[in-house]
Amino acid sequence: MEFNVTVFALQLATFLIGMWLSSIIFLPYLKGWMGDRQKRIEDQLATAEKRQKESEALKLELDKKLKELEQRTTEALQDARKEAGRMKEEIVQNSRKEAELILADARKAIESERKSVSQSLQQEMGVLAVAIAEKIIRSSVDAKVQDKIVKESIQEIQTRKN
Repeated sequence: MEFNVTVFALQLATFLIGMWLSSIIFLPYLKGWMGDRQKRIEDQLATAEKRQKESEALKLELDKKLKELEQRTTEALQDARKEAGRMKEEIVQNSRKEAELILADARKAIESERKSVSQSLQQEMGVLAVAIAEKIIRSSVDAKVQDKIVKESIQEIQTRKN
């Protein structure tokens, strides 16, 4: 293979004419396509920046709402604890009052029972004293002396009781 200058010059001229024609025919389309692509990329970047700013704003808003929610939750828990403590104290006080009432009723019942037993005991003692006195009197005393002894016995029992 030899180098031929004429062939080389013709090939170079053909190549340059082809490039010139291509630039005249295809370069405007290529510039338009590149401009559209550049515009599309810039729009996408602007949209991405806008969305990023929106997402940051949403994140800040969500963080703020989360803090508010946490604060409300904390306050609600504190209120619930206070209410539970108040209810507990109220229940304890009511229970104490009921216990005091039950205790007072029991004391009254005991006092009533004590009085009842005391009266019953007095009656039995009176009956016993009368029976004893009757036995003693029947054997040696008349009716007037017997009444006097019974009255004295009853008075003695009553004075001992008080």
